[in-house]
Amino acid sequence: MKRNATTQKLNRETAKLVRFTLALHASGSKLESQTWQQQLVAVITGLFQRKQNEILEQALDYLWLENPAACDVLAELIEAHAESLTEDVQTNAVLIAIPLLAWSRYAISAGRLNKQRLQELRQRMKADLLASDVRLALADILYSPDQLPRGFIETRALLQQLAQAAMNEEDLYLDSTELAAAGEFVADVRYIFAAAVVRKGAPIFRWQQAEMTQQEVLQTWRANTKSIFKAILPGCHFNTLLPNAFFSAWRKLEQEARIFSLRAAVSYLCVVLNQKPRDLRAIVSPFYDQTLEEYRIGFSLATGAAILHGVVWPLIGDETEETDIVGQIERELTDLDKVIVLRTGMPMEYCDDCGTPLFPNAEGEMVHPQMPETEEAAPQLH
Repeated sequence: MKRNATTQKLNRETAKLVRFTLALHASGSKLESQTWQQQLVAVITGLFQRKQNEILEQALDYLWLENPAACDVLAELIEAHAESLTEDVQTNAVLIAIPLLAWSRYAISAGRLNKQRLQELRQRMKADLLASDVRLALADILYSPDQLPRGFIETRALLQQLAQAAMNEEDLYLDSTELAAAGEFVADVRYIFAAAVVRKGAPIFRWQQAEMTQQEVLQTWRANTKSIFKAILPGCHFNTLLPNAFFSAWRKLEQEARIFSLRAAVSYLCVVLNQKPRDLRAIVSPFYDQTLEEYRIGFSLATGAAILHGVVWPLIGDETEETDIVGQIERELTDLDKVIVLRTGMPMEYCDDCGTPLFPNAEGEMVHPQMPETEEAAPQLH
């Protein structure tokens, strides 16, 4: 997870969080680590109870700059507290994300899921994904990225609601009127949330209980849920990823979305413009905000100069300028007429009117992507 840079002076609570984290990271034995971790978890628990999300974020931002390895230690503990409930003496609960990648020339669905789809998903999760004796609840919302819980505190609050419903094997019906509007992109991601409640120490997922690998579970899940997600995402091409604990599923989806978005861009342009991949050209350039933040890929016709659409490829985790990201992008676009790579770094600029990222053309100029005049309005590419 990439963090935002911060130069703010640390307040007392944040300083304590940082101090305990650095001590845990520097620990020389398992016993010492256990002592520091207990103190750190106690501080994290108190911050969650007082809903002080900003202190958690400030500590992570500070450590991201000063000690990235220690930042990972703290992030793991905070995320574990947000996505799991272990306080009950008899049960554990975990927040599960069902991740989906989708692209379409039409609007990608978001919002309310009907009872039939929830029931179908419940049956498949019980049969294909979860261990036996798991109590389950699903939320009745198909979430877009703009609609996800805004912080760690909100993520845990959603889990608490779902876990309570799961104790009674009921699904959770939420008020969707206050959700932000889903953005209109050609390629985007969607999430469905669930909570699994198990006895202390009992397995949660099928791969913990049966002689099956995660990949085998995913293959079965994809085969048996294809018709369900086809109904949930009408008019879409989609890819189903393995449901898992929220932050693990989210990271996997973030990785997979970059390649998926490139492939979706090519497919979309070929469909809408009635072209072949060899009729398209891509221009790749690095974009900076103090450090390298992302690559932007502008697409044009091989015979034209205008940028028709663009895709943003953000850096993730510990990726840097040394990571061969350009090579990954080029390998995904080998069917195109040409991939032009610009080496000069560009500033992170956006359209003042609509907020769309500006993309490079072959001359190294930053331009607004613009599709040719058609009867249907073209959504953005994510």
